[in-house]
Amino acid sequence: MDAPRPLLEVNGLSHAYGAVAALTDVSLTIEGGEVVALVGRNGAGKSTLLRCIAAWTPGTRGDVRILGDSVRRNERLVRRHALLVPDTPPFWDDLTVWEHLRFVAGAHRLGGGWPDRAEEFLVLFGLEGRKEAFPAALSRGMRHKLALAMALLLRPRLLLLDEPFGPLDPVSAVRLWEALLAFGAEGRSALVSCHQWPTEAVPDRCIVMEAGRVRADGRTADLSRQHGLAPVTPEGLLRAVLAEAAVQSEPSDV
Repeated sequence: MDAPRPLLEVNGLSHAYGAVAALTDVSLTIEGGEVVALVGRNGAGKSTLLRCIAAWTPGTRGDVRILGDSVRRNERLVRRHALLVPDTPPFWDDLTVWEHLRFVAGAHRLGGGWPDRAEEFLVLFGLEGRKEAFPAALSRGMRHKLALAMALLLRPRLLLLDEPFGPLDPVSAVRLWEALLAFGAEGRSALVSCHQWPTEAVPDRCIVMEAGRVRADGRTADLSRQHGLAPVTPEGLLRAVLAEAAVQSEPSDV
């Protein structure tokens, strides 16, 4: 019997904006149940990678597969399993907070229990008192919480988050992390681009990008031991990986 396919497979993915290469030969896999942190400096290619995985942006070369289906050949099916929350989520100006949740529930044909789950996410992010508010009346952090509530309500197999912790207050950041752990416990996965995460958070894996390439990819515990990091932070991990790469690229005296 063939082994089950990974939830996500990225094979030799490249993308360029004109003459500027954003991704170069990126390959990685994510299994079901993993919460994976994507770390890198501004311009490292993290957002482009997420957009390519979500079928928002086509790759120049290479392939992205979700549950074995190619994004390029079966975009509609793949979109059912992968959902991206960008760093600046879009909203409908004339819909209230609750109407946003009701709209996505109807569009995705969620079962009759969706209102109770939606209420739980509003409470989780402290939005229960803003159900009748319009997006324009919400702060940036509250708008991001609404986007997260919508995404978690839909429960995709693969959740892609671009810098979700930055706009959140510390309490909400911890609650999001706890929600991601619960998400992973269901066998679903999250790939989270981040410059920061809650103090007690420990991703299952970390992927470090620089200049459009994957520079490190491993279990967080292994990377911690390898680089002497305790605890692992995005900044500490990025500094250690880039320092190691700089040493390896130095010309030999031999």
